[in-house]
Amino acid sequence: MNNLVEIRNLTKRYGSKAVLANINLSLKPGRIIGLLGPNGSGKTTLMKILTGVLKDYEGTVTIKGEEVGPSTKAVVSYLPDKSYFSSWMRPIDVIKLFKDFYDDFDEEKCIDMLNRLGLDEKAKIKTMSKGMVEKFQLCLVMSRNAMLYVLDEPIGGVDPAARDFILQ
Repeated sequence: MNNLVEIRNLTKRYGSKAVLANINLSLKPGRIIGLLGPNGSGKTTLMKILTGVLKDYEGTVTIKGEEVGPSTKAVVSYLPDKSYFSSWMRPIDVIKLFKDFYDDFDEEKCIDMLNRLGLDEKAKIKTMSKGMVEKFQLCLVMSRNAMLYVLDEPIGGVDPAARDFILQ
């Protein structure tokens, strides 16, 4: 099968400093890949490029043979390193948004995951701990039937017992 992701001669600069310099990478479907490196080494920058959040770079990045853009966003499920919900929202509100935005979103799977993790779908997000919000975001992202999942520090604030459950 063809590669899911192709990165050729990727360079990303912030000012005169290259955070990513001449990166070449091919990823086949069905693999789990981890990015390891110190702070500031470009891990989040690479993820933002793959998801179309950052566009000002040199080189080529394709997903399923297409340059990153609106069509590739439909097959990529992205978990950023920071929460993007309004504090007044409840999980059930965000689930409705995801259902409207993503054709591949499985609402039943998401609610099942929330229940298994002990999260209340009607609780306001502002009342949830950092770890609870991270678990909720992970439920949302993993409830899509995407071809590529891009997770930026998905369980940093999640307690060890819940990590065991999530990683099963």
